Amino acid sequence: MATLTLRLLGTPRLTRNNDSLDGVFFEKVEALLCYLAVESSRPHRREVLAELFWPNLPDAHARSNLRYALFKLREGLCDKQNTEPHLQVSRTSIRFNVKSDYYLDTEDLADAFDQTLHPNATLNVERLEYLISLHRGDFLEQTTLTQNELFHEWLCNKREIYHRKVMILLSRLIDKYADSQSYEHAVHYAHKFIALDPLDESGYHRLIELLAISGKNTKAIEAYNNLSHLLDMELGIRPNEKSTALIQELLFSRTSNIASS
Repeated sequence: MATLTLRLLGTPRLTRNNDSLDGVFFEKVEALLCYLAVESSRPHRREVLAELFWPNLPDAHARSNLRYALFKLREGLCDKQNTEPHLQVSRTSIRFNVKSDYYLDTEDLADAFDQTLHPNATLNVERLEYLISLHRGDFLEQTTLTQNELFHEWLCNKREIYHRKVMILLSRLIDKYADSQSYEHAVHYAHKFIALDPLDESGYHRLIELLAISGKNTKAIEAYNNLSHLLDMELGIRPNEKSTALIQELLFSRTSNIASS
């Protein structure tokens, strides 16, 4: 177990030596740590961080707040006692130390996603299930630091990136279960796909196919009706041609079976 654990996919959960850091840091101080950890590929100039987190304050006041935030972070992380401190601090810049003892869920997710881009790389279902379980909600969910335009833009961008990665990994997991004819598991994760992105029709396509393959035609038709109702209520449109063709094929097959029996 890493000394410092940062779980940011959902409401942030930060621990040090398995002890929760909830209440140790003010929200903005915690957000600063999360930002530095996620953006650990480069050092960040102090004036840029001051503007990012305290945009409405005079420069001197914003830099003073940054110094205090860093003091509280280093104190809460016990960086003076760590062999490898979590923060590398200079007079001009600050950087999260990737050589320190830590675990970051967004990093784990991104690394696994990058593995899937290699032709010969494979992730087994256990690994994929674990990665999906990391996603407890939106990145830094429930943060109130949304009035700062720059920080909010960064936050929204990261949320979209991590959401997209989770959806692709989730699709891979559904395919693996379907390929092994573990339809119950595949259907379970197809429902999860829909819950995470209800307006993405591809999730319904997969669910309808899986239900039909596993002989649950009534539930497949029910899924199509749910999709049709949702699209009508939310967007005022009908399901696309692929969804309609799937359900028409299913209904035709069902009618043919009744006629021949």
